[in-house]
Amino acid sequence: MSAHRGKVKWMDMRRFKKIAAVSLVALLFSCSLASAMIKRPPARYTVLVNSDIRHSDENFLANRLDMSFSKELTSKVTAKFSPFVEVRHNLERRKRERVSTGVELGLDFGGYFYAGEQLRQTWRSEPVYNRGIIKNTNMTEALSILKLSFPLLPKKDIKGYVCGEYTYDFRLGQGVRVESIAGMLIPFGKSWEVNADWRHRDRIHADDCDTLEAGITYIF
Repeated sequence: MSAHRGKVKWMDMRRFKKIAAVSLVALLFSCSLASAMIKRPPARYTVLVNSDIRHSDENFLANRLDMSFSKELTSKVTAKFSPFVEVRHNLERRKRERVSTGVELGLDFGGYFYAGEQLRQTWRSEPVYNRGIIKNTNMTEALSILKLSFPLLPKKDIKGYVCGEYTYDFRLGQGVRVESIAGMLIPFGKSWEVNADWRHRDRIHADDCDTLEAGITYIF
């Protein structure tokens, strides 16, 4: 009896998390849509290459498009809402392996600290948690982000950052990845940015990996 109650309680908790997440996204999207009718937010198109140091068969090329709605809450705190879509192609297998679309909600504290939560729907055919096992899968994921930024050079816009990310898979009902990231961001004028980072990806139920990633973003 106790085991059955525990299972029911767990299922109710998962259902509550989904309802809460969808409700929050709908509320913020409505507010952002009203704001967008007054002023179009900036859009960003990014192309990046991710090289897996340990597993060359997992190198990928990604194309990402997002828009950033923002609202100043105080002089130092800005709320952000960013819908996005991303497509990844595996460079070794020469096939599209993942398509993701969703929204990211976050708070930016003076450009130095950022806390965000991403909710996304993902469709993919790739090694899922166990390398070498290819599955056609669709899932809903939540990604929690904590990011600390700091200037690398005085009187320059070049920034360094360290970041932690945690991915939760609603389909499995458990966390699946923890990533530790260190990188730098270099702006070129008002329309271009170059980003480079190293990241350690801890797949909670499979192989870990280390990657080098570089990308260029056009802001329009």
